[in-house]
Amino acid sequence: WNYPRDGRFKRLSSKSDPWFYVDEERWDIKAPDKWQHFTGCYVSQKLLSKHMNKYLSAFLILSAGLYKEYEDAYREGWSARDLAVDALGILSAMYNSSSAKVLCTYDREKIMLNLVFPLK
Repeated sequence: WNYPRDGRFKRLSSKSDPWFYVDEERWDIKAPDKWQHFTGCYVSQKLLSKHMNKYLSAFLILSAGLYKEYEDAYREGWSARDLAVDALGILSAMYNSSSAKVLCTYDREKIMLNLVFPLK
């Protein structure tokens, strides 16, 4: 965690929790926070569901996300947007198929959710 615990449980407001944010000073990975949440949950779900029931792996990953936000609540504040993007990453990994996929990408200004229909 990048911030020290201050003993108060708090939630980030929408104004202080932008959809696109990169902390150049404190983060080792120079990618937007919400993209990291989506991609981390997506990849974790894809990997874990190869070794266990997909619903169990989804539960474990979402539990890890909830724990991370619980810890953040005593630091900079928990984020409802982080949890929403975590869930979207998990669901995308569970239900992407050969006929449609949800992908998350970003550029220098925004994060994009792309619905892709591959041509055969």
